[in-house]
Formats: sequence, C-alpha cells, structure tokens
Amino acid sequence: MTDRELTRRKLLNILACVLLILAVALLVLTFLMQINDVSSAYDEVLERLAEFEAAVASIPSKWLVILVIFLIYIGKVLIPLPITAVCVIAGMVFPTPIAVAVNFAGMTLLMTIKFYWGKHLGGGTIHKILTRYATVRRMMESGKRSTDWILVLFRLVPYFPINSISQLYGALEYDYWKFILLSLLGFTPKIISYSMIGRHVYNPFSLAFMLPIVIIFTISGVSILAVNKFIDIVANNKNKKTAEAFSAGKDEK
Repeated sequence: MTDRELTRRKLLNILACVLLILAVALLVLTFLMQINDVSSAYDEVLERLAEFEAAVASIPSKWLVILVIFLIYIGKVLIPLPITAVCVIAGMVFPTPIAVAVNFAGMTLLMTIKFYWGKHLGGGTIHKILTRYATVRRMMESGKRSTDWILVLFRLVPYFPINSISQLYGALEYDYWKFILLSLLGFTPKIISYSMIGRHVYNPFSLAFMLPIVIIFTISGVSILAVNKFIDIVANNKNKKTAEAFSAGKDEK
C-alpha cells in the first residue's frame, strides 16, 4: 500500500470520526433547542421557509414536479447535479411515503442508465474506475463472492460516486436486478432520511428534522470505518496467500 493510499485512508478515518461527532453534537443541539426557546432568533429563516412552502403548494400539478425530478435524475448522468437536494425537494412537495417512492424511482432510473452505459459502452470502464479509485480496487480484490454486499457498502458510503459504481457493475456483466435491489438497499437509509428532512424542513429545530441528519452522519461514519476495516482484512488475506505461495515454492525446491 502506497504512502498516498495510507494518507487517504487516514483522512477517511478522520472524516468518519468527524461525522460521528457531528451526529452526537446535532442530537445534543436538538434536545437543547427543545429545552431553551432559542429558536425565536431564527424567525426570519422560518418566514422564508413558509414563503417557499406556499410557493410549492401553489404548483398546479404535482405530476409536473415528478417529471422535473426525474429529468434532474437523468441529467445527473452527464452533469454533477446534487441528488441530495433533489431528495429533499421531493420531501418538501410530497408526503414522506410518496417522496420516498419518487426518489427510489428516480434513483433507479439514474442507476439503470449508467449500468447499461457501462455494459454496452464501457470499453475501458473497469480499468479506468479501478485506477482512479484505489479504495474501490482494493475492495473488489476480495473476490467475486463478496461483490454483492460490497455493492451495498458502496451505496452506504458517500465517498463512492453513484455513476462510477453503476458503470463498473454494468461493465462487469453483473445481474441487473440484483444490482438494482442491492443498490436500493444501500441507499434506503439516506433516501428515507433526506425525504423526511424535506418534509420537516419548515421546522428545522424539531426532532423530526434533526434525527434524520443524525442518522445520515452516523451511517456515513460507521460505513467509512467499515470500508477501511474491510480493506485491512483483504490486504491481510492477500499478504497471507502471498506468504503461503512463497513458502510452498521454497518447499518444492
């Protein structure tokens, strides 16, 4: 493992710890906000949010909003658009169950396009992605048996880009339906949380708003630590096999 990769892993561990600390801090802040009536200082912010809520409510057709959301997801294929913001907006416009369904559908659409892009137009996709993302390469070195749940982990960690992972699995000729189901499984906590954030964005100091943020930070922090631990296991197994092969070669001589 190179010095650059070691530095990157240390930074990821630091990021994970920061996310976990932020999760605890937000949880504490949420309870403080319930105890102390300090939220009055943010009346202007709440007024702006109320104006936005009224503007959203005045939209004549919610189907038009769904169409725009789907177009944004499709646009993400070529343009680095903030999908997180789209999930939140869906939560602002629709009740949480509908917002979650819309975001699941949009995410499925995006991943499907990039999956088949990698499958039919991939070319050097595998080499390009594995060269660019050393962490992805090391995780994939664990073998084909681990590919399934590694995909779930890829979707849990915010570090791994949606499009690149989708293209990679398409180029690997992975089963499409398994790819979609495992990807959505990994995205489920974030999609539900972001949709809930959007639903309660007009009351940003409530537990219903803060708790999903805490959940996102916690899951992100724990999953980053899990990725680094998994890479350690893969590296140790690889070193063990190398040592065993070397020892066997010496015995034959």
